[in-house]
Amino acid sequence: MKRAILLTWDVEEYDAPADFGALPFPDGGLARGREIWSEWLETSARWKTPNTVFATARLAEAAPGLLKQTLARGHEIASHGWSHEKGADLKLEQSRRRISELAGREALGFRSPRLRPVSLVEVAAAGYRYDASSNPALVPGRCCRLSQPRKPHESSGIWEVPASVLPLVRFPLFWASFHLLPLPLYLAACRILLAWDGLLTLYFHPWELSELKEKEIPLWIRRRSRKRRVERMEILEFRTIAGYLGL
Repeated sequence: MKRAILLTWDVEEYDAPADFGALPFPDGGLARGREIWSEWLETSARWKTPNTVFATARLAEAAPGLLKQTLARGHEIASHGWSHEKGADLKLEQSRRRISELAGREALGFRSPRLRPVSLVEVAAAGYRYDASSNPALVPGRCCRLSQPRKPHESSGIWEVPASVLPLVRFPLFWASFHLLPLPLYLAACRILLAWDGLLTLYFHPWELSELKEKEIPLWIRRRSRKRRVERMEILEFRTIAGYLGL
C-alpha cells in the first residue's frame, strides 16, 4: 500500500460542552449538530481530497440532505453508531442499515462513539468490513490500550484500523494533540510516523472548526480563532479508509 493520510471525522450530535461539564442541550445537541455539519461542508468544499465521515444514525436521520451532500463531495460515509449519547446502545446492524439507506450506498466502516471498546466479532457480524474504534495509546481519563496493535490488521474476519500513535512511546496523534501541540511539533510527529509506517490515521470532529462559544470548552481547544483552526487543518492531504484498504 502507498503512503497515505486517512483523515476521518466523527459527525455527531453536539454534546462536547456537556462532556466538559456544561448542561446538556434539551435536544441532546441535535440541532446544533446539524448546523455544525452544514458549516463543515462549506469549509471542506475547497478541499480537493476525500475524507471518511463517521455519522451517527440519529443525526443522519435529522439531516439526510447533509449526508447526501457529504457523499456527493466524494467523502466516504461510515457509521458512528445510532446515537452519541454516553452509554447508548450502539445498534450496530441497525445503524449500518439506516445510514446505508439514507446515503444510498453501503456503509463499510464503523467507529464507536468516544472510541468505546467494541467487539470486532460483533462489528463483523453486523455486516461491516472494517472497524476504526481503536486508539492504542494511554489517554488519561479516557483509555489505556498500550497492548493493542498500532497498524491496520485483519482480525475476527474484519479489518481493524487504529488511530495513529507514535511507535515505542505510543503518543497519540488524534484531535486533542492537534490542538495542544505547536503546529511544527505536530507536523514533525506526523512526518516521523508517516516515514515509519507509511500511514497516518487521524480523527477529528467538525465542531472543532466551528465557533466555540461555550465557556466549558477548554481554552486549549478554543484559544485559536476559527479561521486559524481551519488554516491549520488544511495542511493535510487525505484519502478515505475504504479506498486505502481497497474495499
